[in-house]
Amino acid sequence: MNEINLEEVRAAMFTDPDVKAVDGLRLVPGLAPGRAIAATITVAAPSVDLDVVHAVIARVLFDQFGIERAVLSFNDPGPVPPPPTAAPLKKL
Repeated sequence: MNEINLEEVRAAMFTDPDVKAVDGLRLVPGLAPGRAIAATITVAAPSVDLDVVHAVIARVLFDQFGIERAVLSFNDPGPVPPPPTAAPLKKL
């Protein structure tokens, strides 16, 4: 089995534009035959469909690296910031 470069795997996980951070990326040894990784993903906004993000990442990792299982957990990105209520400040 070829070695996997985790930095290349991390970069590929940003294929989905809703991914803002990938933390704790690691290979998961000892699972069923095949390759598996685990990571924590931070998404752009609370409204992001996590199932879609997971499916996109899993497909990319399988296609590019032969990774058969992606165990992903998701961080809460926090609330959406409110829109600005005033005009931008002017520089003096």
